[in-house]
Amino acid sequence: MKTLLNIFSLIKKGKSPSVDDRRSQKRYDLQLKLKYSNPVTKHHGEILSKNISKNGLRFPLDAGIPKGTTLDMEIEDPYSNTFTPSKVKIAWVKEFITGDDTDDITFEAGARLVKKDIY
Repeated sequence: MKTLLNIFSLIKKGKSPSVDDRRSQKRYDLQLKLKYSNPVTKHHGEILSKNISKNGLRFPLDAGIPKGTTLDMEIEDPYSNTFTPSKVKIAWVKEFITGDDTDDITFEAGARLVKKDIY
């Protein structure tokens, strides 16, 4: 967890670009390895975050997850190759068609950290 604090201190010093939007917390384009699992469906996976903030994150998914679903998530500490356990609640899910075929679908989700802030 200490090294995540170091990442965000670098970000605050202008070492990483932020996503410009109207949210209450700044979002930062930072790819961290995420491990997630749904305790109800037992679905699990490993992905990279698209962006993060103090209390939430955005990430791609291979399947849609209903809004309001709570997931167990582990967030990578890139300096020590350890993971910080957390819980997230899905705030939104968007579907994208990625090819010529309507079966080529990917999803992106936004989630709010329930258990703790990242920093």
